[in-house]
Amino acid sequence: MILVIGLGNPGTEYQYTRHNIGFIAIERIASKYHLSFSIKKKFNCEIAEAVIDRQKIIFIKPTTYMNLSGKSVILVKTYYNIKYEKVFVIHDDIDLEIGRIKFKTGGGNGGHNGLKSIDVVIGNHYNRIRIGIGRPKNNHDVADYVLNNFSESEYKIAMQSIDNIANNFGLILEHKLAEFTNKIV
Repeated sequence: MILVIGLGNPGTEYQYTRHNIGFIAIERIASKYHLSFSIKKKFNCEIAEAVIDRQKIIFIKPTTYMNLSGKSVILVKTYYNIKYEKVFVIHDDIDLEIGRIKFKTGGGNGGHNGLKSIDVVIGNHYNRIRIGIGRPKNNHDVADYVLNNFSESEYKIAMQSIDNIANNFGLILEHKLAEFTNKIV
């Protein structure tokens, strides 16, 4: 069983913000498999479940705000008894240029409040798919920057990266993480 978490904030006002790139990505991956999300109040998330290539896979979008994402993650992980190595979190990363993708297992949270929340409840031994959103220019406030929408050109770059992740997601299901890592760079 595999758990894939897309990080973001609920609500239409955040739908296309930089901080919601995890939601945007997980929706794109789920749509590739013709899945739709439904609200599961007991897990504080929207969820889509399927068996793909003989693997049970659960996609979630926490309905808490970003800095409380761990509440949702621990409920789903515990209920389904999912191992750390089968947990994948897709999130924005200001330390990567717009559209750049990196995959890593474990490590620090880089100051990301969604990851901090997850680390508190399950530790930091899970997999991360980091999608670059770049840093704000001219010392603009980081919180303001991540909660603003992408420019049109940034959105195009971000969507190309998300399509790359979605098109190679099957490698995760085949346990080919090294190959996935090489394909998404």
